[in-house]
Amino acid sequence: MDSPMIIDFSGKTALVTAGSKGIGFGIAQNLHRMGANVSICARNQDGLDEAIEKMSPHGADRLYAMVGDIGDPSFLKELTSSTASHFSDEISILVNNNGGPPSGDTLEMTEEQWDGAINRNMLSVIRLAKLVVPGMKKNNWGRIINLTSLTAKEPESGMVLSNVTRAGVVALSKTLSRDLGPFGITVNTILTGGVLTERAFSFIREEIETTGETLEEACVRIGKTLPIQHIASPEEFSQMILFMASEAAGYLTGTAIPLDGGASHGGF
Repeated sequence: MDSPMIIDFSGKTALVTAGSKGIGFGIAQNLHRMGANVSICARNQDGLDEAIEKMSPHGADRLYAMVGDIGDPSFLKELTSSTASHFSDEISILVNNNGGPPSGDTLEMTEEQWDGAINRNMLSVIRLAKLVVPGMKKNNWGRIINLTSLTAKEPESGMVLSNVTRAGVVALSKTLSRDLGPFGITVNTILTGGVLTERAFSFIREEIETTGETLEEACVRIGKTLPIQHIASPEEFSQMILFMASEAAGYLTGTAIPLDGGASHGGF
């Protein structure tokens, strides 16, 4: 009889980009609680310091952080090499997380906005894969988890930069999963739906200026529009990523899973 599933990341080193707040922080915090060495990055030093302080009680020696922009290839090289050096270990779990690109009319987006979205939302994923896969291959084990958006599956009006770049990451993930499977490396994508992050709260606060609701009332109302009847917290959201990153998920690769409380309409 098979043993019950136990998730333990002791002896593994994880890198979570944009890991100081919201979804990224929730994932980093839970990987750390489960025993992983965890490296995070963000563009704001104060945010990183706050995140490290919150996680430190579970083991400050298993934490590392760097401030920088994931759109900068030289920063990504420094981040991955410094992480491996700090922990004397190869990165075996990579969680690609990043902020959403600007919204706007499809044909009004500038060349600069297109370049920025492609660079941060798609090329950063390719660059990081190139940097961490050699170490994963050496150990014959690795997990790459790319956080994108439901817009990759169901494009939204006014969100062309997200629609295109997120779909590109899904295609990249599928291709990589086929290339890397023989080396014990899985590659999966999460199509992120609503999560109660500070960014989400900021949008809700704007809305309640006209509705007159409290923040709590608005969150409940919006949650009731989902089949699951609530919006996920970063803590709840991170549970799927913990499974994907674990030994137990060795047969799961090449997938693009909507994690959205049932909000998406498509069956595939």
